[in-house]
Amino acid sequence: MSSTRLMATQFTSGGQTCPSRPCVNVSPGVALIDERIAITVSSLRPLQRVTVQAWVEERKAVFSSCGHFVADQQGQVDISQLASLGGTYKGVDSMGLFWSLKPVPGASTKTRIIASDVTTPLVFKLSVIDDHIPFDDLQLPTTVVLATGEVKRWYKHSSVRRIVVREGSLRGTLFLPAGVGPFPGVIDLFGSTGGLLEFRAALLASKGFASFALGYFGYDDLPKTLDDLELDYFLDAVDWLASHPSVQPGGIGVVGTSKGGELAFVMGMFSDKVKAVVNISGSPAFSFADLKKSGKSHIKALTMDFSKLDYTDEGVIAINSFQYDSSAFIPVWEKNAAVLYLCGEEDGTWETKRAEMFKASFPEEKRDNIEVVIYPRTGHLIEPPYMPLCRSSYHRILDMVFVWGGQPEAHAAAQEDAWKRLLHFLHKHLPKKHHTTSRL
Repeated sequence: MSSTRLMATQFTSGGQTCPSRPCVNVSPGVALIDERIAITVSSLRPLQRVTVQAWVEERKAVFSSCGHFVADQQGQVDISQLASLGGTYKGVDSMGLFWSLKPVPGASTKTRIIASDVTTPLVFKLSVIDDHIPFDDLQLPTTVVLATGEVKRWYKHSSVRRIVVREGSLRGTLFLPAGVGPFPGVIDLFGSTGGLLEFRAALLASKGFASFALGYFGYDDLPKTLDDLELDYFLDAVDWLASHPSVQPGGIGVVGTSKGGELAFVMGMFSDKVKAVVNISGSPAFSFADLKKSGKSHIKALTMDFSKLDYTDEGVIAINSFQYDSSAFIPVWEKNAAVLYLCGEEDGTWETKRAEMFKASFPEEKRDNIEVVIYPRTGHLIEPPYMPLCRSSYHRILDMVFVWGGQPEAHAAAQEDAWKRLLHFLHKHLPKKHHTTSRL
């Protein structure tokens, strides 16, 4: 943040009381990313107008948010009790400063906060600024900063072990909770941008799961594109995790977002070791390129019709670019895995009403095995709770900006609910023995 702003009686608090000058209290000051926190500002003037700003930097992404508050008669602002009257969110919400984060003025709006290193926290800087300052003016040198603070939010609990996996052809990272186990096991996959994302697997391990972040293309020595995916790679991953000595015997779960959700369906379709499948915003049919077995096409893919892409100022909307029929649906019901299907109504990449069609395609006697949740005003990228909405971002494989969709407040509510449902679902359907603390 700019160092030229006026720092009036600046004081940074780690939770202590500050009777004579304004200070910020954060509790807890160190927390997991899915944990609600309390932020209070004390020793203000009665009814003083202030702006509370949050700021976070992750690689090249710089995000900020703010709320406008009026102190109570005791000169205190408790963000969990007082309504924000303006800024990036309005109303009473203790986590409003987090889910309403957006790129700072002048930065690209088509970006996403992704934790690139789960062994370090996201550090959110807090500032209390005199008067109600519009978001676009927060960095002006005339703003008067009354107090500062910070909160460190982690995806990985300090007790979780991170183990790089290079077993045969498998590539990824295994996260194990504290203790000797065994723990319920989960494979975690992401989408068609490739690489290896670890943040959700780290958070799942922090909740007591042995979680395997599985890379499948565009990482290490794996295939460079989606054209060369082999079914056996994914079934090998299931076998490896299900037989791991730290994993509770009796079957595992698979969680996947977008393309990873399709693959989660495939793994549940082919392996009876998969007992629970969570598809987050993934198509019910395989897409982009055929899935192969021994180099030959095994599952035919829907291909994108580029002539039906809708080009807008915000980016490309792909909702009409795939043509579905029920014959293309992935029959995940074949091995009787339980299925949780989480979708956003305003997903810009596919028509999520297809999820209800997918449920209807289940054999009648197996429809109780699937739960479909379609969240209103919610987009494609349903993340762990309290992270900001990414409405659009650059897709490096397709070399275009995609509109993922969603509205910030509704999307935030969906993320909080989806995470609770996901954890409950996995606990319900996976073998149980050992769970660890989920607080830092």
